[in-house]
Amino acid sequence: MSTDDRVQSVRNAWTNALRAEVLRVGRRIPEVARVVTVGMWIATYADADGSNAFPSRETLATLSGCSQETVTRAVKTLIGVGVLARRRRPNASAMYQLLMPLGGGLNWQAHIHHMTETRQRVARRKAKEEQAAERTRTASGDAVRTASAYGVPDSVRVGGSEPGPSAPERVRGRPRNASGDAVRTASASGVYQYSPTFGRDPLPDHTLAAVEPQPP
Repeated sequence: MSTDDRVQSVRNAWTNALRAEVLRVGRRIPEVARVVTVGMWIATYADADGSNAFPSRETLATLSGCSQETVTRAVKTLIGVGVLARRRRPNASAMYQLLMPLGGGLNWQAHIHHMTETRQRVARRKAKEEQAAERTRTASGDAVRTASAYGVPDSVRVGGSEPGPSAPERVRGRPRNASGDAVRTASASGVYQYSPTFGRDPLPDHTLAAVEPQPP
């Protein structure tokens, strides 16, 4: 059999396809290279048909130079994009099967969150959200205390409407809740009319001069 007649094994075809994927999207999604690195080490344990690969997670972490958690997340990503299958075995390491990618490029964007959403990043994001919420609560409390220090009524702070001193119900002599019609009616009936001053001395403590008789 000549060299041209040899058929490429599944294992070799798989490694070539994954290498091409890193070259295609590695600059845009750098985490893909780390995922494929773990996959390449799995492929070194597989048979020519891509089966019977069962390295332990500890072994893959040592070979890849990463943590065991990173190995777990990389395996999840490879399974998500459809190039790896895993079968768990009781009291033994999982067995992997290499799967040839079908069609065009793999959809790394939909599954790369397994690599990017680490526990540390989730904890940091949660801490930032809690700090932002605490700053918002502190700012609201300071605003309320400042309003109280300047004597702003509670009804104003909570959006209420308390009538001012110039409101009709605050005018002396008028009912507290008198409407505009009631005020106009009271004025028309003479409630606020003053008694006439003609025909009487405005100053009764003064003695008036006698009236002189007029010539006929």
